[in-house]
Amino acid sequence: MDFFRIFRRKAKREPKALRIDGVRTPLTPQPDEAEVAAQALLETMSKGESGRNGRDGSNGANGSDGPHDAAYYRELAEIIRKNRKEEARALRRYLAYCEEQIAQPLFTDGLGDIERDLCRFQDCAEREGGELLRRWQRCLAECIVRQMTASHTEDTEQTEGTEDRSAADAAEIEQIKPN
Repeated sequence: MDFFRIFRRKAKREPKALRIDGVRTPLTPQPDEAEVAAQALLETMSKGESGRNGRDGSNGANGSDGPHDAAYYRELAEIIRKNRKEEARALRRYLAYCEEQIAQPLFTDGLGDIERDLCRFQDCAEREGGELLRRWQRCLAECIVRQMTASHTEDTEQTEGTEDRSAADAAEIEQIKPN
């Protein structure tokens, strides 16, 4: 009987999100210091001793000028893949932040900053394509439309204000004129 127990596989548990009931954290466009520190801590804990295998960094990817072998290019490709994955993750995070801000109907402050940051992620959005590109385009379009609407509203208010002042000035001049 003990023989069969050895070959039994343990049921995989689904990961659960770490949350405290009733507490909602604000979504930020970029990770704050606490998030970066927690991520670094988790990475060092997950690497353990396997991450410290004694490599001195003299192999290819760290800038040696010697001949490059296949391992160097594989390592370089892995670094590029990792960076692209991180960039896509940052884009998803920023899009979630933008969608949260745009959901507020009266949000007009900071639209220029959001538009500038969205344009910074353009290459990544086009590279990823699909749903991510569609969300990026929607957020960018919404920012541009809101800026144009806000600018048109300001122009209209300024024009109406000058017309009212002109009418008031004309009325005063009429009162001052001698008969």
